[in-house]
Amino acid sequence: MKKTMLAGIGALALGLLALAQTGKGKVETQNPSYQGSIPVQERGMGEKDEAQALQAMARITPEQAVRAAQQYLNTSASPAKVALGNENGYLVWEVVIGGQEVKVDAGTGQVLHKEVYGQEEDHEDRGNQEDHGQDGEESGE
Repeated sequence: MKKTMLAGIGALALGLLALAQTGKGKVETQNPSYQGSIPVQERGMGEKDEAQALQAMARITPEQAVRAAQQYLNTSASPAKVALGNENGYLVWEVVIGGQEVKVDAGTGQVLHKEVYGQEEDHEDRGNQEDHGQDGEESGE
């Protein structure tokens, strides 16, 4: 009986260990992958509260983000959208100008990525429409 009980406890311990490991090691990465300077986490807040929390973390203004995007795109066109967002776990300004969405690091003002606006779900199919930083390579690596 003692051996059976020990075997049962051992099996239970192994089962709990396996259960605890489920989900570990799985790192969800967004495509394209890039890094910013201000890490953020999902906080489970309402949109308004989250927007205020993100705004407090940003080190550059929306106007500075727009200027960075305009310079990157070599245009003086006005943006259709400027919003803070959590991309790849980092705080970025999302600036949409002329059908292009430019991700600007909310800490440094560096352009991290550019894509056709609305195409973020189709990165694998539309890799030729993406641009990674000013030198043509993905920034942050």
